Amino acid sequence: MSFFKRLRKFRDQEDGLVMTEFLIMLPLLVWTFMALFIYWDAFRTINQSQKASYAVSDLLSRQSDINVSFIGGMKTVMQYLTGETDVKLRITSIQWLQPENKYYVLFSRSPGNQLPALSAGDVWNMRSRIPLMTNRDSVVIVEAVVAYRPAFNVGIPAHTFDNFVVTRPRSPIRRVCLIEQPCPTNL
Repeated sequence: MSFFKRLRKFRDQEDGLVMTEFLIMLPLLVWTFMALFIYWDAFRTINQSQKASYAVSDLLSRQSDINVSFIGGMKTVMQYLTGETDVKLRITSIQWLQPENKYYVLFSRSPGNQLPALSAGDVWNMRSRIPLMTNRDSVVIVEAVVAYRPAFNVGIPAHTFDNFVVTRPRSPIRRVCLIEQPCPTNL
């Protein structure tokens, strides 16, 4: 048998072709399943951290006076709702003063001082993220930082998801104050 006949016979032989294709495609299939899992997990973490931030903000909006331990409890709530232990939280209550055209920071706290307290200047710099307010109107700002580390390396690096939620207080007093740092009565 000539060389070309043997080559044609080898070319036309289809025994084991499916297994060969499967072995070639197996690494791609495994990587695809892992990537789908990681992308789904990343979007799940984003969704959970947003919902938890809104839940904490809603809890705060129903209060008129809170204390430092309540703020620490809000971090525990965030950790429970997100299922993550690496959560940083900052709660800031501000009031808008129309004649002075400025924000007044009633308080700004982070459990364990993980994030620095905001000053009036810091709040002014983030004014594009705060809705327009009327004179003496008050809002609570909840900032949550949730760390995300993927289980496998499929192209999503470890990073943090930042949430910024602004909520108007629902109490009749219309502002949230810190007991350890009482709100001024002349505002």
